[in-house]
Amino acid sequence: MMTDEKLAAIIKTFDRYNVHIRVTGMVITAINGETVHFDATTYMQDQLIELICKVLANQMIQEVWQREHQE
Repeated sequence: MMTDEKLAAIIKTFDRYNVHIRVTGMVITAINGETVHFDATTYMQDQLIELICKVLANQMIQEVWQREHQE
């Protein structure tokens, strides 16, 4: 069960890697400026970390693709 403390620990840890997560209560509303809607209470801690990492991977894939096509 996700708690406020566990969510805060996840946010603080990602922040150390310059990943900025915005929340409203227990709902993640943005990851690095990209709008999302993840109700943290429906995930276990490791599942939520993996989900955030998937969003980051998609952001990186998009950025690489855009850079390739700008050249």
